[in-house]
Amino acid sequence: MSNNGNQPVQEVRDGGLRIAIFRNEPKQEGDRPRYSGKLTRSYRDAQGEWRDTEYLSGTEFLRAARLMEKAYDAEQAQKAADKAEPPEPTA
Repeated sequence: MSNNGNQPVQEVRDGGLRIAIFRNEPKQEGDRPRYSGKLTRSYRDAQGEWRDTEYLSGTEFLRAARLMEKAYDAEQAQKAADKAEPPEPTA
């Protein structure tokens, strides 16, 4: 999983479902960072190797929706922490 080489600042999970939350630094001085997320599902293939996919089965839709709520809460907490500290000047 990649987002321009950034590592996620946080992950929320429910079994094999995972949302990685990424921090995207501001491009202009005075702007706050933005956040994005990526939903994946881990599974074992026929050879027993772990793989990730972006596809969900119908039985996973509700779990994914609830996980999205948790990711939203985590992203809002990250934003609140950003507001508590002054923005860093960009070079």
